[in-house]
Amino acid sequence: MSNQRLEIEEKHTDAETTHNIRLWIIVAAILLVIVFLVGFVPRHERTKRIGEDAKERQGQPPTVDVTKVRRSDAKSHLSIPGTITAVVEAPIYARASGYISKRNVDFGDHVHAGALLATIDAPDLDQQVDQARATLLQSESVLGQQQAQLKLASVTWDRYKVLVQRGVASKQEGDTQEATYEVAMANVKAAENSVTASRASLDRLLKLQSYEKVTAPFEGIVTARNVDVGTLISTTGAGQGNASGAATGLAQGGEMFRVAQINRLRVFVSIPESYAAFVQTGQNADVTVTSVPNQKFAGKVTRTTNAVDPATRTLLTEVQIDNREGKLLPGMYGTITFESVRTMPPLVIPSDALIYRSQGTMVATVQDNIVHLVPIKVGRDFGSQLEIVEGLNEGDFVAINPSDVARDGAKVTPHELASQNNARPGAAQPPSGQQNNGQGQQGAGKKNSGQ
Repeated sequence: MSNQRLEIEEKHTDAETTHNIRLWIIVAAILLVIVFLVGFVPRHERTKRIGEDAKERQGQPPTVDVTKVRRSDAKSHLSIPGTITAVVEAPIYARASGYISKRNVDFGDHVHAGALLATIDAPDLDQQVDQARATLLQSESVLGQQQAQLKLASVTWDRYKVLVQRGVASKQEGDTQEATYEVAMANVKAAENSVTASRASLDRLLKLQSYEKVTAPFEGIVTARNVDVGTLISTTGAGQGNASGAATGLAQGGEMFRVAQINRLRVFVSIPESYAAFVQTGQNADVTVTSVPNQKFAGKVTRTTNAVDPATRTLLTEVQIDNREGKLLPGMYGTITFESVRTMPPLVIPSDALIYRSQGTMVATVQDNIVHLVPIKVGRDFGSQLEIVEGLNEGDFVAINPSDVARDGAKVTPHELASQNNARPGAAQPPSGQQNNGQGQQGAGKKNSGQ
């Protein structure tokens, strides 16, 4: 019995094992079928569809990206850098030689017109003034003596005229007295001229002596101080000695002080020739400086040279800025932005549309699915955008990055791209002092050269 039971159990185990193996084989086969259906069949269908599309496209014209010719913004901007300076600024020189005996101001001080900046001790000049006064007194004394002699000569000559008429005195004696009177008159005239000359000399020295007190010519800020107490000053204003360490620097050109008015500042900018008509006297301008962020200062064009410099091809323009709040300082580096509203803004196209041929600069226009190579005249270059002066009309379609298939008369399928005027061509920023007349300029985009 036990042997039969063991045999039955072994048969049952073998049958169960065989069943499991068959089940695993079936599952593996099902997985292989699924992988085949998921991977190979879609790929085969996709390859078949691509092949059919390629055969279909072989008979169609090539596709060309195009964009519409548009006008730029009505508001046009021009930004040019420049250095801010004071409208009124004057170096202060000395007219009297001597030593600085007193200094009343330093750089950064606010002074009023006529304020005493420094006092010069000039003993030599003071002695010359005293000598001139003494000379004037002497000349006046001589004049008094000559006037007394003239009075005596006049009385004597009157007496002798009567005596000569009565025959008491000879004619010779009368002529002598007449000559004496005329000599006295000449002496008085010479003495008067001497007094005038002495007084003029004294006035000149007194005027020079007044320059011992160095005063401010107008109200403003002391922006430089190059002398100190004890410095020897020549008549040119150059300091003959070392100023203290607090001085702004050595005297340049002999100036003692420098005073500037900062309640109104100005900046000179050079407008490129191609933008000369863009700027007009009285036009508003915005001034920004990096040291005062997020703030614009109102400026106005006060004058231009009304002539383009033939050497730099630029128009010198002055812009004045109201600085009563004192936030700006002379010497700051700023950017001046001009804004103009144009009734007829220029046409612009992407710079990638240009084609350079031996016949000149061209673009490929697409009309009725036909390519036409059109010669154009380029104006200003805004980088990714170009201003078109001649050759195109508003609404024309031009090809972008045209390849060799864009031949004159070729049939293509146009594909219009989104507007590419996001570069705001009205906001031009030409570098300062450089010509930007737009003739033969190239933008930042890729240019295409035909074969």
